[in-house]
Amino acid sequence: MKKTVPLLLFLLFILPQTSAEIICKIEGIWVLSFEITNTNPYTVFIAVPDEIYFSDRSLKYSEDFLKLGINGIVTTNKNIENYYTTLNGEVGIWIPPYTTVKIYKDGNFSYILSTSKTQDKFKVVGPALMDTTKVFDETQLKSLYKYGIVVNNYRLYVDGRITKSPNTEVISIIIPAPLVLKDYSSFYKFIGRYNVDIWVGSYRKYVNKHKTMFSKRYSELYNSIDDTLVPIMDNDLIDMDANLKLFDVPAMVFTTDDGEIKSLEFSYVMYKY
Repeated sequence: MKKTVPLLLFLLFILPQTSAEIICKIEGIWVLSFEITNTNPYTVFIAVPDEIYFSDRSLKYSEDFLKLGINGIVTTNKNIENYYTTLNGEVGIWIPPYTTVKIYKDGNFSYILSTSKTQDKFKVVGPALMDTTKVFDETQLKSLYKYGIVVNNYRLYVDGRITKSPNTEVISIIIPAPLVLKDYSSFYKFIGRYNVDIWVGSYRKYVNKHKTMFSKRYSELYNSIDDTLVPIMDNDLIDMDANLKLFDVPAMVFTTDDGEIKSLEFSYVMYKY
């Protein structure tokens, strides 16, 4: 039986005439935790919101890839923890002075990835690309700071699966980590003992490298140049944060033409201190 293998840089497909269709689905669960510290000399009540919001964030895109249509949603479970209480109709938690408590929220996520164009001719295309992720950026918690409340030590755990469409025999795709913490401090992937490692550390670097290598097919000039000496230029200045750090995330990169492989599982954890 054939196995899933890492994606080759020059993998191409000749596609016959077909209509737009779903390539795959991505779905799973997420768990977010963070610490809230009351620095005041008195007890405070913190109301906990029902929903945790993740905002869409676009990533670098290259014409060398087949850009996919993305339909994604993130939902929050309406958990009422046993240590929550209600004050004036608001559900939350009392925090004594100079005390730290840990808050947990969890939910589900789902993406449907599909071709965005009707194929009306034979052509050569590159691997499929998902160029969007969803980011948690603390917007809901910023209002707490002016009341002497400190929020830190974020942890985001994500567990999911990528399910190939029944109409798709071959799948070759780049998928960024579906949910991320903005300005995360560290990332850890979980790989099963017998599973293939499909992760790359940087979505941006992978797309840049693929674009650089792919461009050489038109010129003999590059044949004598050492790849390590070719600079990778990135002019996406509008994608830079205030500290000039480019937004980037880890990504899953893989190819499979095995009809028996219906889905691939993945899980990871991110921290922000």
